[in-house]
Amino acid sequence: MKDLFSELFDMFDSMDMFKAQPTTQQQYGKACPVCGHTWSDFSRTGRFGCGECYKTFRSGAEQVLRQTQSGNHAGKIPSKSSAEIKAKRHLDDLRRQLKTAVGKEDYETAAKLHAEIKQLEGGASK
Repeated sequence: MKDLFSELFDMFDSMDMFKAQPTTQQQYGKACPVCGHTWSDFSRTGRFGCGECYKTFRSGAEQVLRQTQSGNHAGKIPSKSSAEIKAKRHLDDLRRQLKTAVGKEDYETAAKLHAEIKQLEGGASK
């Protein structure tokens, strides 16, 4: 679990927003009661030492995530995941594209997307 955000933090390593400050100065004095990691350790490595760190440094971690994540994060689909998950994700993506196309009044693209969605939905129900 400690590597959960490591890839994300590696991307933002050189950016100022990665070096989020704790919401209070007391964060700096805290240490995880289980593993002993401090907020400074987290700021330096972008990783927590254990699951209890998430509770201990919750306010600071939430601030970092708000600064680095925007919108709804769906996450990656594991390469060995079922086709059903991939199909659902693809349908969700097509629906977002359809909504965007309608918002831009690009009705030709919207019609194509709508037809593709209906075809996929129809194929899934057979």
